[in-house]
Amino acid sequence: MLEHKTQVIKLQNGEDLIANVSIDGLNHYILDQPMAFSVDFRGVDAGLVMRQWLPIQLIKNNQLQVHTKDILTMAEPNEEFVDYYVYTVEKIKNVLSAKELAKEMTDEELQLAINDFQDIQYDGTGVLH
Repeated sequence: MLEHKTQVIKLQNGEDLIANVSIDGLNHYILDQPMAFSVDFRGVDAGLVMRQWLPIQLIKNNQLQVHTKDILTMAEPNEEFVDYYVYTVEKIKNVLSAKELAKEMTDEELQLAINDFQDIQYDGTGVLH
């Protein structure tokens, strides 16, 4: 039985996700903090591209219910991928929180938030590197 575990998910439409997954009844999973990802092969090296799957700036809770028929398969990611996923989710949360609090922040607090944001490479398309 799956109880709130980080999983790599392949959807029926071909999308690849990583999320914290839990069971919701017989026919649904709850995906918490879902991120879409792809592996970019260029030459000898491979790069991981991760992006927000939902527009988290526009929703109250980055959690959704997915019907089991929409999922092709799930697999347990390796520890390195889980660490990168957790790191990326936390960075996004920090940036969004900093944005909300920026009006009330001191110059020093604002600079720390800016430094956190600069650690994330963003290419303008919703893709985080």
